[in-house]
Parts: sequence; structure tokens; C-alpha cells
Amino acid sequence: MKTLPSWVRAFDRILTMALKTITVGLFMFLLLLLTFNIVVRYLPVNPSLEWMDEITELCVASMVFYGAAAVWMVKGHFSAGNWITKVCRRPRLVSLYRAGVELVSLVFMAILFRYSLKLTLRSEEVTAVFQIPKAVQYSCMPVASAVMCLYSLGALSVELMGVFRPNGVE
Repeated sequence: MKTLPSWVRAFDRILTMALKTITVGLFMFLLLLLTFNIVVRYLPVNPSLEWMDEITELCVASMVFYGAAAVWMVKGHFSAGNWITKVCRRPRLVSLYRAGVELVSLVFMAILFRYSLKLTLRSEEVTAVFQIPKAVQYSCMPVASAVMCLYSLGALSVELMGVFRPNGVE
């Protein structure tokens, strides 16, 4: 099997770094926000924190979906393990099994993408305090699911190559 083109590897590195940076940045921001909320409870000031809920919702939703996409890209999500190669010694059958798993994952991600995009595009609500369109909050779902679809397609193609060429012989 030929190696991936350099632009694909570069895109993968940039996207992985961007999603990890966004996820960690949002986590740190939430940590600061929580710390601020705790500190102001013990100070003699009484700031209005009615805005905190909508910012927290936006950050948590984005952190979860972008983090899930980052984990999906590096295949870091939990799984049942690699038990199939221990049970089955036939490489084509193992690749076929894995291709089936990737296909099911791809179908799920495609459904998630379709309906989350529909939700995002149809949303007309805005948040109460900052008047941020809810579509901004929902946008992390179709973006993350699109990324996961792309990587599932790549993994599916690799597994299908293993079905048709189990030893990588062209």
C-alpha cells in the first residue's frame, strides 16, 4: 500500500492539533470560569452571573463533540479490543469483520451528520443573555460528525484493501 500524500498527512496533523487545542482550551476556559464562580461567592461583590449558564453550555457541547472527533481520528476511543485476531487467523476474515464495524460506524456518523446539520440550519433561537444564535452552539455536532465520517471512510477503505489484498500485495 502506498503512503498517503504529504498534503493529506499535513491536513491530518493540522486538524488533529486544532481539535486537541480547541478541546483543551475549552476545558481550561471552563476551569477558569468555575474558579471565578467560586471566588466571587466569597467576595463582598455580587456580580450577575446569569450569563454563565449559556457560556457553559456552549463550551461543554463544543468540548465534547470536538474532543470526540479528535479521539475518533487517532482511534483512541474505547473498544472491545483486538480479540478477533486472536480468534481468527485468516487475515481476510479479520479485515472483513473490521470493515463491517467501520461501515456501521460510518452509517451512524452519517446519520448524526444529517440530522445535526438539519437541526443547526433550522435553528432560529438565540440565547437569553448574549443573543448568540443556537445554531452556533449546535454547529459543533455536524462539524465533528463530518470529521468522523471522513476518518471512518478512510478506515473503511483500509480494511477493504485488507479484504482484497490481505498481505498488501498489489
